[in-house]
Amino acid sequence: MAVFAISFLNPLKVVCQSDAIPPGASANRAYSAVFSRSEAPCSANYATAAYMECMGKELTFVEQHLDAFVAGLREIVSSPEELAGLNLADTTWRTYRENICALPYKRFETGTIKGPMTAECRWNLDRAYMEQLSTIYVLSQFPK
Repeated sequence: MAVFAISFLNPLKVVCQSDAIPPGASANRAYSAVFSRSEAPCSANYATAAYMECMGKELTFVEQHLDAFVAGLREIVSSPEELAGLNLADTTWRTYRENICALPYKRFETGTIKGPMTAECRWNLDRAYMEQLSTIYVLSQFPK
């Protein structure tokens, strides 16, 4: 049964409380969406253009879900200090990802390998980051 409430911040907005997503559930959904996909999503065609098109779509999907995942984790932190720590870790990790995944462009002067290597780097690191955070926050304790 849905429970309706009037928002005191905006009395014209009626909120259906049964439709609210419980804390942790959005993080679980984002994580599940990413890890329900293939571990080699673009292996059918290694031609550079086709591979980059496929990886572009995969990276967009993973990175949108990564952002939703981290936002979901922010909903379940237990203190301002933990939130500050999560935010610092996230900012620092994203800087690391950008720097490490830019190395193929610094390493190889010519050739088409730079794009695929960079895309795979980002894809692999995004997934590893989500796995690491999920072990810290033990997502199994939250509803899906």
